[in-house]
Amino acid sequence: MGRAKGVTREAWIVAGSMLVLAGCGAPDAHRQDMVARVGGRAIDVKELSRSYALRPQWKRGDRVMQSYLRQLQALITEKIYAQEAEKLGIDRDSLMARHLEFLRQKELIKALYRRHVTAAVRINESEEHRLYAWAKKKVDFEYILTRDSVRSVALAAALARGGVNSIPSDPLVVRGIKADAKIGSVPPPLEEPLFTARLHEVRGPLRTPDGFLCFRITGGEEVKFLSENDFAGQREKIDRLLRQRKEDSLASLYVYTVMRDKDLRLNGQVFWRVAEWFGRRVREEHLDPMNIQSVHVTSDEIRLVEADLAADGDAVIATHRDGTLSVQQLLSALASMPGTLRPRVRTPQQLKDAIGWIVRNQYLTRQAEAEGLESDQEFRHEYSLQRDEALAEAYYEDRLSSVRVAPEEVEAFRQKSPVAEEQVLVKLDMAALARNAKTDSLLQGELPALTSAYGVAIDTARVREMTSSPDAILRDAPLRIAYREIFQ
Repeated sequence: MGRAKGVTREAWIVAGSMLVLAGCGAPDAHRQDMVARVGGRAIDVKELSRSYALRPQWKRGDRVMQSYLRQLQALITEKIYAQEAEKLGIDRDSLMARHLEFLRQKELIKALYRRHVTAAVRINESEEHRLYAWAKKKVDFEYILTRDSVRSVALAAALARGGVNSIPSDPLVVRGIKADAKIGSVPPPLEEPLFTARLHEVRGPLRTPDGFLCFRITGGEEVKFLSENDFAGQREKIDRLLRQRKEDSLASLYVYTVMRDKDLRLNGQVFWRVAEWFGRRVREEHLDPMNIQSVHVTSDEIRLVEADLAADGDAVIATHRDGTLSVQQLLSALASMPGTLRPRVRTPQQLKDAIGWIVRNQYLTRQAEAEGLESDQEFRHEYSLQRDEALAEAYYEDRLSSVRVAPEEVEAFRQKSPVAEEQVLVKLDMAALARNAKTDSLLQGELPALTSAYGVAIDTARVREMTSSPDAILRDAPLRIAYREIFQ
């Protein structure tokens, strides 16, 4: 969740303000999956398990039961702050309201995909065994790639006669060698020809998005003995990969079916004016080298473009069968998304794709609403979790904005800080860190009263049932997992 989690490091000071759910008569107290109730919010086993794995607040040396209670306290604090945000009207702030609406639409579209895409996926045993056999192979090959379909035939023959080194250098022909190719390291359409070819065999020309490809097998490894026990152990992983690939294909077909008659068109004059400003303002430096939390366009950059195009806000950048998309609507849609879910918009082609993505999502949202998916249980559960997380974060940021630190407070923080101001690559902003620490301290002091006001009930027996060794001591520190959601 970000900074809002930081105020729960010493969660146990509020333990005396909590009730035990078992037998307390609270609403939904006997739900089999509920571990806590916080005012008008419930926390279930699924939410606690996910939080425990992805956003661990526990530490090495905790007993297992204690670690789950520590994690649960972090979620309880989040629920309290989410409700405080609603009480203060933060959820009605225009930017926050747009952000929450984006989360709602995103989860509706995912529910639509579950109904029309995921539910349609079928996997048979022959597909599983085929992929299992391929997964036991590593292949070395050399290849050539050209956009000329006629020339690719002659190049394939040359590759068969003398290998890739016998083909003269040519700027219109890409040559290369790849070793130890495995399942997942090459595009799925190439897997069958690649992993079924014999040593020295040439395959191609094969049509690809980049041109016509020919390759020759030069070596590799293969596990000859395939065990049924090993297959059973790998089956879940194989099924997950097969399912993902089929879902991708079916999703593309489903979106095409929805959008094929929508007649989406760009207004060229307005589009190129907008594209020019995006090209000026957006910088690629925001890309994460690990490609985990890449931010392709920041909120600050969007605000700059909004100022640049203030006179063009009502101008129509795209039309479709049921309406139009104005420049302001485009910018508002981008601003409402979390930074890590925004599409690229730096180049004209990226901007064009982003417009298509935004209009597509409008149609998919309407389709989900028409199918009544707002009552889908998984949608309701997922959206409520993300809504609370966003509101708790906003509550923390709202409180942080009102906190001021004097120079002597910054100096005192610097003296006792466990981290040095001068880092290897950066210099830390000690004033900002001191302000965060002061905010954490203020919120921590307020937490017992808020806990009492909202009323917190914990089903400790249900929490204890989540582990087979509740009294064991954790010997390892939590593994911090970097994860990102893909929604494009």
